Amino acid sequence: MEAELPVKEIMTRDVITVDLGSSCVDAAERMLEHGVGGIIVTDESRPVGILTERDLVEKVILRDLRPSTVRVEDVMTSPMITVHSTDLVSDVMRKMARLRIHRFPVVEGKRLAGIVTDTDLLVVSAQMGEIFAELVDMCAERFPPVSADEWEETGEWPSGLMVQGICEECGKLSENLTFSNGRYVCELCVDTD
Repeated sequence: MEAELPVKEIMTRDVITVDLGSSCVDAAERMLEHGVGGIIVTDESRPVGILTERDLVEKVILRDLRPSTVRVEDVMTSPMITVHSTDLVSDVMRKMARLRIHRFPVVEGKRLAGIVTDTDLLVVSAQMGEIFAELVDMCAERFPPVSADEWEETGEWPSGLMVQGICEECGKLSENLTFSNGRYVCELCVDTD
C-alpha cells in the first residue's frame, strides 16, 4: 500500500526555486508562472528556506510593504522543515497533518532532491484506493454470492464453493479450495476429509 512507498517515488523532482537575494515580486512571478503555492529559496543552489503565498500575504501585503523592495530572505520561512527521500509516504502524511504544513522539500543529504505536497499525497492515496477496489472486485469473482436461502438452510457456506487460499488440512497453497465439513481443503485433501 502507499504506506510502504518511499516519498522519492511520488515527489516532484523539478523544484521551482528562487535565489535568496531576489525580490518578492520575482518570487511571486515564478510561482504564478509555474502554478505553485510555494517556492524553495536557494543560496548557491543549496536550499535555505521556503516562501509561500501565505508568507507573501502575511509578511508583505498585510504590512503594506512594497513587494519589489522586499527581499525573499527577509520574509521566507527558515529553517525549512524537510523530509528525506527515503521517508515512507505514510510517515510524511502523518508529519504533514501533525504540523499542518502543505508541502515539504525533499532532501538527500543537504541537496534538494524534490518537493512533495499535500496534493501529491492525496493523489497517490486515491490511486491506491482505486487499485485496492480493483483487487476487491477481482477477489469477489472468486467468491460467488451466497443466497440468503442457502445460508439459512445450513448456517454455513455451501459445500463445493471454490476459493484460493491455504488448505486447512495440509497447509499448502491451492487455487481451488473447497469448503467441506466446515473447513477449506484442497482437491487432494477433500477426499480424505
